[in-house]
Amino acid sequence: MTAVSATAQGFNRSRSITAGSVDDTIPGLIRFLAIAALIAALVFNFFLCFVNTKLMGITDGYVILSEMVIVGTAFVVALTRRAPIYLLLAAFISYMLFIFALRGGELNLKSVRDILIPIAFYFAGMRLRDPKLGDNLVLVSGVIVVAAGLFEYLAVDTYLSYFNIVGYYIARGTITADQLFGVKEGLFVSGMRPEPRTILPFLGQHRVSSVFLEPVSMGNFAVMIYAWALYRGCAFKGFWLALIMALVVIALADARFGLYTCVLITVFYPFYNLLPRLAWAVLPFLLLAVLAAYGIASGTDGGANDLVGRFMVTAHILTQLSPAVVLGSEQTSQFTADSGLAYSLTAFGIFGFVVLWAILVFAPAAEARAWRFHCMVMVYLLLLMQISDSLYSIKTAALLWFLLGTSNACKSFFADETSARPTVKRQPMAAR
Repeated sequence: MTAVSATAQGFNRSRSITAGSVDDTIPGLIRFLAIAALIAALVFNFFLCFVNTKLMGITDGYVILSEMVIVGTAFVVALTRRAPIYLLLAAFISYMLFIFALRGGELNLKSVRDILIPIAFYFAGMRLRDPKLGDNLVLVSGVIVVAAGLFEYLAVDTYLSYFNIVGYYIARGTITADQLFGVKEGLFVSGMRPEPRTILPFLGQHRVSSVFLEPVSMGNFAVMIYAWALYRGCAFKGFWLALIMALVVIALADARFGLYTCVLITVFYPFYNLLPRLAWAVLPFLLLAVLAAYGIASGTDGGANDLVGRFMVTAHILTQLSPAVVLGSEQTSQFTADSGLAYSLTAFGIFGFVVLWAILVFAPAAEARAWRFHCMVMVYLLLLMQISDSLYSIKTAALLWFLLGTSNACKSFFADETSARPTVKRQPMAAR
């Protein structure tokens, strides 16, 4: 891992450019493919839902094929003659083949796809390394999400006549009509809160899903565009618009996770450069140990549909995993969608999860400001892993990893001017 990190650091130093400038060596077709892949990742489920509702039946094969095309397009953008991406792909695929062999040849291609998405879009962002493109993608994506969300909220019956969400997920095989007591039309299961709203109760119990078709991703998306705006600051001409769209998305979806996470990454913002990378590397495993210990000691079987209750659910799921499952040598039928930590253990094993998280933590950033965005992403992932496995969903993951790759490959004008001065600038603790 050290060799890969050193190679990636050399790649980052040699390829980083000044923020706000565009690398003229990048072909226009490559930029177009990157934009197309990112917008497609955002809306392809929305489009397939329309097709299923109005034109013809959709199966899970259409979804898989769509994701393959999108990720393949991202790899076309990402692949260059530089070594890091090939080393990372070779190491990951070799490890997963080893895990599948331990499991008696049982394949779980979804777990492979879950990591190919970050690799493809992160390195695509690093290759284009254009923060203004990131700004524009955030704004365009935000406008699409807010516009579709307002359509859903203001004219829900008309919306459902074009986008039958329940019917789409039944057609995909994600849920069955029996699980919904025969219901075949309507919003996603969590599209209506059984209890009063937390955010702006006067808006009613409807939780807007927009192009994501389910409200969980709305909160995730809001955190992403909020964090990008916070990172870019005054260099982002759409700064206030992005913040407003993030808050509108949170309000429409009653996204408690999105609201709490935006508050936390803002409060922690001045301290990101003070916390060393090693501390970030061990954080998820401290949380894992605490939650597992609590689950064993309390014997909890879950909790209410609130923040504390979701942590209790994760604690319960962790106690149900056998040592062989945690080590990666066995598959499990245990439901883990409500816990990203538990899902990661069942998909990659504890050793794979440790290495994947370490690669993220020690991925080099071109400057201290980029490290702040890196930290915001890690806070988001750490919190999301406690309540959901949606961090792996391409609907939001594609843009997240592209933005992270972009920020880690770019230097701001301020950083360049500072480096040109004859004074020696102390290296941030987090970068040591």
